[in-house]
Amino acid sequence: MPEKSKVSLHHPSYDKMADQWKNCRDAVAGSKAVKDAGARYLPKLKDQLDAEYQAYKQRASWLGASWATIRSFKGMLLRKPPEIDAPESIKAFLDDVTMSGKSIYDFIDQIADELLTTKRPGILVDYPQTNTEGMTRAQAESLNLRPSLAFYPAESIINWRQERINNAYILSLVVLTEDAPIEGNEFEHNTEVHYRVLDLAPGEDGTRIYRQRVYRINDNKEDEQVGGDIFPTMNGKYLNEIPFILDPEVDEPPLIDLVDLNFDHYRLSADLKHGLHFSGLPTAWIAGYTPENPGDKLYIGSPTAWVFPDPQAKADYLEFSGQGLKPISEEMTKTEERMAVVGARMLAVEKKATETSQTASIHRAGESSVLSNIGETLGIMMSKALTIFSAWAGVQQDVTVEINDEFMPPDVTPQELTALVAAWQSGAISMQVLFEQLQKVEIIASDLTLEEMQSQIGSQPPAAPDLTGGV
Repeated sequence: MPEKSKVSLHHPSYDKMADQWKNCRDAVAGSKAVKDAGARYLPKLKDQLDAEYQAYKQRASWLGASWATIRSFKGMLLRKPPEIDAPESIKAFLDDVTMSGKSIYDFIDQIADELLTTKRPGILVDYPQTNTEGMTRAQAESLNLRPSLAFYPAESIINWRQERINNAYILSLVVLTEDAPIEGNEFEHNTEVHYRVLDLAPGEDGTRIYRQRVYRINDNKEDEQVGGDIFPTMNGKYLNEIPFILDPEVDEPPLIDLVDLNFDHYRLSADLKHGLHFSGLPTAWIAGYTPENPGDKLYIGSPTAWVFPDPQAKADYLEFSGQGLKPISEEMTKTEERMAVVGARMLAVEKKATETSQTASIHRAGESSVLSNIGETLGIMMSKALTIFSAWAGVQQDVTVEINDEFMPPDVTPQELTALVAAWQSGAISMQVLFEQLQKVEIIASDLTLEEMQSQIGSQPPAAPDLTGGV
């Protein structure tokens, strides 16, 4: 019997987290993704027919708290552009790091999104496998032979392994899924899943060297290799590490508690809207009336009137009364407040009293801690990726990427600003001190130098206005 597929096997941690990643992905995608998932997030009521369930589901409202929170947190992380210290020779490549038109800043934005959604992005640093021996750098660049970065979401990183090699634990295997086009007519867009295997294979001298292989699952459900083994080289030498940036430890998504509450809110909304639909619609009732002919209908509205032969007959409307739906509505409000506690502060009920600065700081401490860790992870991942990128471009120099860790703009009052400028005008502080303080409170851009500012506005303070009419 032929051996069945093994390349598609999952790491145990992948299977453990797959449901949470799916929940987070759908919650961020919004109402359509949530409702398309049907009973995954909104189970059918007992004995509910399909048509009834579809109406029940469509009446429910999805509150986009998860997406709004991630957007808000990413805005805090990237409130100021990342600071990138890279060799001059590779800076031109940073305008298109993916070879598809995506700049390094767009790429960092994508990684930040994934960190906030699943906390599980992967970055592959790659180089076209073409023999560049004897080429100058200019010739290689003219043929687009240059390094690039590729992003892989959590769901595409299905397997991995670490090994202790040369007294260090390093990544020795990564299996990635990709959608590969299938040949057809020019108007079709058919794809099949390919499995890109990155590993460390035995080299001729007994060392381990980086290898790439690509597989597909054939019609017999067997692994079938597409093309041959590829052994990428960097500056003419094989690589001893896999140029894939990944945290081998798999943690829960940072906002999973918020996502779970978001789905609770959705289910409560479905029940509330379901109850309102049936209790809010006017429902007539009649007692003491028998139709003269079977199948006779009574119509409601101003053009019609009901005349009953029996003077004892009665007609009225059912009216909803009692507590009924109030507990559901109150629970929805409480759920929104819980979401505010775990991350979505923009949904919190406005406080009647102003918080002290100490209280506000305490409220944000946990959130800032999580966000700081994510920002630090983002900076480390991008620094590692761009250092490999730089080496593949022929420059052996560490690249550093620093992510903003000041999530809220500094507060400065008009009075403080006036006092600061007055101190400079009176000679109490230098222009350099004034400039640094204005940068600190973000009135002056962080990438502007004092000399550039002086060349734009001059080094002398403006003359005080003459209130009599002149200047």
